[in-house]
Parts: sequence; structure tokens; C-alpha cells
Amino acid sequence: MTRNKLKTARFRAFIVSNFIVFFLALTLIFCGGKPAVADLNVPLCNGAHKEELGCWQKYPLPRDEEENILPIQSVHSSLLPNGKILMVNGSSNRNTIDRQTDANGADIKVSFIDGVKTTDYEVIDNTALFDPETGAFKKISSPPAVQFEDSNDLFCSGHLHLPNGNIIFAGGSSRYYPGEQFEGSKQINIYDWQQNQWKDIGGKMKAGRWYPSLVTLADGKIVIFSGQKFDAPTQITPTIEIYDPATNKLHFFDLTYIEDSPFNVKIGDIYDSIDLYPRVFPTPDGKLLITGDGAGKFPLEVHKSNKTYLMSVSEDSSGKLAISFEIGPDRQDISKVYGTAVADPNREGDVLLLGGILNTNNINFGKPQLATNAALLKEGARIAASLERWDSQAKKWTIEPEFLQTDDGTVQPRAMNEAVILPNKEILTVNGGRYAEYDQVYKPLLMTYDEQAPGGYTTKEMNPATLPRLYHNGALLLPDARVLTISGNTSRAAREPNGIVHVDVVPDVDEYYALAKITTQPDDPESAQVIREEDYPQFLEDYYQSPESYFVQIDENTIDPVPFAPAEIWQVEIFNPPYLFKEGLRPEIVTAPQTLKHGEASEVTVNNLEINGESDRGSLVMVKLGTITHSFDYGQRLADLSIQDVTNNDDGSYTIDFTAPENPNLYTPGYYMMFYLNSMEKPSVAKMVRLEAA
Repeated sequence: MTRNKLKTARFRAFIVSNFIVFFLALTLIFCGGKPAVADLNVPLCNGAHKEELGCWQKYPLPRDEEENILPIQSVHSSLLPNGKILMVNGSSNRNTIDRQTDANGADIKVSFIDGVKTTDYEVIDNTALFDPETGAFKKISSPPAVQFEDSNDLFCSGHLHLPNGNIIFAGGSSRYYPGEQFEGSKQINIYDWQQNQWKDIGGKMKAGRWYPSLVTLADGKIVIFSGQKFDAPTQITPTIEIYDPATNKLHFFDLTYIEDSPFNVKIGDIYDSIDLYPRVFPTPDGKLLITGDGAGKFPLEVHKSNKTYLMSVSEDSSGKLAISFEIGPDRQDISKVYGTAVADPNREGDVLLLGGILNTNNINFGKPQLATNAALLKEGARIAASLERWDSQAKKWTIEPEFLQTDDGTVQPRAMNEAVILPNKEILTVNGGRYAEYDQVYKPLLMTYDEQAPGGYTTKEMNPATLPRLYHNGALLLPDARVLTISGNTSRAAREPNGIVHVDVVPDVDEYYALAKITTQPDDPESAQVIREEDYPQFLEDYYQSPESYFVQIDENTIDPVPFAPAEIWQVEIFNPPYLFKEGLRPEIVTAPQTLKHGEASEVTVNNLEINGESDRGSLVMVKLGTITHSFDYGQRLADLSIQDVTNNDDGSYTIDFTAPENPNLYTPGYYMMFYLNSMEKPSVAKMVRLEAA
């Protein structure tokens, strides 16, 4: 048996030895005392004081049929209506390793070539499905590398659920340019979740779009904002396109010709713009709020703008679309990049912006290897700890500058964080770090609504995760009310022509990138060494079992090594929020409607509605399926359903009469998870419900 397979066998033996404990724990937590179908790939939930701080499950690494680690992360993560996670990466932010070796095959020099060849199918074929219920991981086909005679790489695309549950991907990376710049793709790809296959729409967009944002309208049309141009890798396109799934057509608009669009509003001597991956939200009255925040990586020069905009889309009787803009209220601070944003589940129509980077688009800001840190700090570059709120009733912005804090009151700025709406209307702020690609924060913050608290929420630190999740991380609410965390880049990984992917890579001021000097003895800096090629597979095995044991030597002058974080994270962790450990059985939705229309009266049947021998009246909510990339979930929003009546049935179940969400602007057509929560806020497992456009 090889050393790799021996390590795997030992790990599986450990899992088997804990099977009975796991079975009982899973039965109690997830099934309210009823038998559960267990799987050896589902790990135990680790963490003290779970009822207050939650706990984490660290899933085994994805492997191929020969038990080799599969180097697939998930830059673009989407929850499908069948409960599985679509993991899309495309070329996956990698460089190419060029090795010069001697006659014996030993390395003479290892160089890093900027980028990869996006027209090579083996390079972009990094797509998979993950099943959180079983831990099963399955590699699936990717779209063709060349489509309509152009490169078709989904890395850095925008994506969103269509009303039928399929996922539309717009844009991506057409070409890598030297200097880590990109040309935007014009491609549209659609993943059919029922057929498990990729489709095109018969043509391309007019504009290239690298880092675009997608937003759903009340009738199911998809607005595609921003993105970097096809033929100018540092320029943002001043256009939008609207995809109509009913007709399979695209509508194109040049915003430079539309009054009060950001591209016609001056800030000093320059025009404003819509940032890359802009944070855009629907408003209750049917407009689209362009917050100003985004994820701008290029150009490095940033507009210090506090402007916001409201965009309207109209359609005449012939089907012709028109758009218009109005300038919204100014924000209390300038726009940020690489923070997160979320529709407030407790104040309908409000929007929250959390954390992010100000005064620079340089994603390397803060790294010890970055020689320009001092200059960036002098220019005002900083990481935000703020919570900004768009008040949809008052139509104004407010700010709480020091919102993100540890339990002892220490202000903890954070970038690359994610905000996940939980069924009980709490928000979990998870992943990210004190910088975008450096100094990871392992403890999530659980935000609980409190009108009297600064920013409208109190915060509490949860038990820590074990893996660093920085740039390109993801987090999604699952149908069983757990929270999946996935992926993460600290820098670019590097791909060899034979397909081996190196994550032991760090930036280097002289050599662009270099293989890291790594040690497990931080008190002995001289022990740090580059991992030998023949030892690299075993290093991966060992690192993922004990990530806290590894440190990296930054340079010759570094006194103490710093914790090592690999260039890519390939392992999944799932957080179990405290509400899963509340006393008593979980409610169980026995029957629910498969489809709903806005404002429609309907009913669900629920078991386990008694607490201390008395019937309980809790709450019923619908949470739209998430689809996340670059610190922003484009899908998630929570609808609090109005309960009209609760009837005790003869068989011990309860029938709950409710009304579907009424506002199609906020609650757009598509698939939602329906949860029932008892008065202790312990949630059921969700039923999938499709909300249809009127």
C-alpha cells in the first residue's frame, strides 16, 4: 500500500470508529429523533458549547477513483434545487509552472508564467457537484473551452438562478494578460440542473464581461451589469445587457447615452462608473439600487465616490425595453471593494454593506511580500469594520463605523467576508480576513437583530473554522439549515503542463511567484524549506489534516515564520449554527406546495409542533437559493410568510395556512427553501418551493 493510500485508510478507519457516535448525533440534530441515513463521508461536528457557539464539520478531501486528491476548489458556488452544490472554476486563477531540470530530472529553476491558456479544455475543465447530505463529490463536464469561435472560460463570470432553477453564467475570462490582467468574455452558458448538462443561447453578448453582476427582475428577466471589456483589459464596459429567458434574447444598452447614469455623472474632473461585480439590489418599488460597492481589481486607480444610483427598467406593449436612472442619496463613506452585502431579512427592502477595502483596488494590500504597502497606507488604504445601511423607508444611508468586533470589543476589520441569511433571520458573517488575501479570520460573527443596537444588530463570535478562506471563498445556506463554506485563494496557484496544481506558492518581489519555504517548526526559521517535488503529494495530505501546524518563511529577514495558507483550498467545511442544538425535536414539514404565485393562499402540514406538551406557533419563511462569488451572494433573500391559521389534525400533525410573498420586485421568481421554525427558532429541514412569476 502506498503511503498516500495508507494515510487515507487510517483516516477512514477513524471515521468508522466514530460511526455510532456520529449516527446518534446526526439523528438527534437533523431528524428530530427519527432514523437518519448516514454516510461515512459525513464527519462529526466539532466545537465546544455547540448550543451557544455552533460547531464545524470538516469533510474529506475530494478524490479521484485512485484516491488521489482532486485539485478543484469552487470560485463560483450555487445551491441547486436538488440540494447539491454546483462548483464552477474555469481556469481558476492559476499561473503556469515552467520547470528547467537537469539530466536526472532535478529542478534547476522553477519559473512562473503569467496565466494559463483558456482555450485548452484540460485547463478550464474544473467543474464538480458536491452533495452536503452524503459528502459525495463528483467531477462533471465543463462547457467547451471554445464557443462561437472565442475562448469560453467561466472563471470570474457572473451567475444567477433562472426562474426554472437553471444557472446562467455571463462572461468570464477570455484571455490572461501579463500583469495579472484579464480580457472579458462575451459568452453566455446555462447549466441545466435536471439534465446535468451545459447549454448555450445560440450566440454571445455584445460586450466582454469579466467580473459582471446579475440581478433578477420581477418578471424573471436578468440584468447583466458591468464587467471588464473584451478588447481593453483594464477598462470597465459602460453597458448593460438584459437576458429574457422567455424569448432567449439579449437586449443591449450603452449607458454613456443615458442621462444620470453613473457614466454621465462627474466626480471632480472624472466620470463615475459602475464597479466590477457591483453590489446591486432590487427595491420594493421595482427599481435597482446600485450601491457603489463592488469588487474592482482593475484599474488600480479607484474613484473615491460616495454616489448611489437607482435604475428603472420598463417595457412597452411591443416588448421593447427602456432603462432610466436617477441619482440616489450620497453614502456616509466612499465606496469599497471586496466587502459583502446582503438584503436585511429583518427590515424589508433595506440593504447592508459589511467590511471591505477602501482607497485601493490592490487585492495584495496587506501581504508582507508586497513592497508597496507603505505607499498604499500613505494613500489611505484600509480595511473597513463598518456596517452601512440603506434605509428603504427613509431613502437614506446610515453607517456604524466600528461594527465588526470580537467579543471583547476589539474592532476587527474584515475583507472577503460573506453574509449568509439564516432561517431565523440572523445573519452569519463568515470567512475572509483582516486583508483580502492575508491574515485570515476563523471565527464567524452571528448577527442578531436588535433595533437598539448600533447598526441594528448585536454580534457574537462563533466557534472557529480550521481552514483559511480568503479571496474566492464561498458560503451558502443549505436546505438542512447548515452553512457550507468552500474554496479560498491566498494567491495564485500554479499548474504544470501535466495537470499537477501547486498550492505551495507565494508572491515574490523578485521572481513574480516562488515555491514557498515551509516549516512545522516556527521556533526554528532556518528549518523552512521548499517542498521537494516527490514529497508534494504527502505534504498535501498532511497539511489538510493539520493546517495549523504549517508556517511559511516570508523572506531571509523574517524573524518568525507566519501561518501558512495554501494558494487554493480544496476541502469543504460546514457550520452548524446554535439553533440546531436547541432542546426538543426539529419541526418537520410533511407536505408543502411545489409551486406558489405571489400573494397566493396555501398551506403546509408540519409535525413536531408541540413544546412541553403544548402546541406551538412559530414562523414560516422562504429563503431563495444562493449563488455566490467574490464575497457576494446574488440570490439569497428571505421572505417572512404571513400565517393566517394553525389547525391541530387528528394524527398529531398541524396544518398551517399562509400567504405567499406579495412583492415580486423583492421576491423574484425561482426556487426557494421553505423552513418552519418553532417558537424556540429551531428550524425544520427545508422543502423546495418554486415561486412563479404572475
